[in-house]
Amino acid sequence: MDDEQTLDHQALEKIEHELAVLGRRAERFRTAITDESGAALDRSAYLLLSHLYDHGALRLTTLGAVFALDISTVSRQVAALAAEGLVERATDPTDRRASLVTLSACGRERYVVTRQARVASISNLVGSWEKDERNSFGMLLGRFNAALAERDRAGVPPPDQRPPTRSGAPQP
Repeated sequence: MDDEQTLDHQALEKIEHELAVLGRRAERFRTAITDESGAALDRSAYLLLSHLYDHGALRLTTLGAVFALDISTVSRQVAALAAEGLVERATDPTDRRASLVTLSACGRERYVVTRQARVASISNLVGSWEKDERNSFGMLLGRFNAALAERDRAGVPPPDQRPPTRSGAPQP
């Protein structure tokens, strides 16, 4: 490897390590944010409620496409949210065979309270950063998440789930 490749490899190793640390700490961050009932929203619930908050009533198939999940997984997650009173299901007026999922009043309130608590906690963590650092960090995280979402939409499995090549190693 030449010097530039070595530096790039070192940067990629640093990103990989920091993502591993972030994954562990992000879960602790999530569980530390509770609403007035003392309950934390799990990651899938928070993301589904967030998407419904931003986009309004949606079909299960749309939610599945957004999160790269099969319809049975989304259906189970929505059923759990409905049992908690956080979402409501109604027949789609444009196709009576399909249903639309929307936030309930309770779901909207719980999502907003949770988001406010998360934003306040993040504000405490990055409050000493310069404004342009916070903007850059948010933009770069967004780009990284968009790249991951694109990979999910393309149906590219993670390396450890790809079929082996003739050499026995997973395909790139």
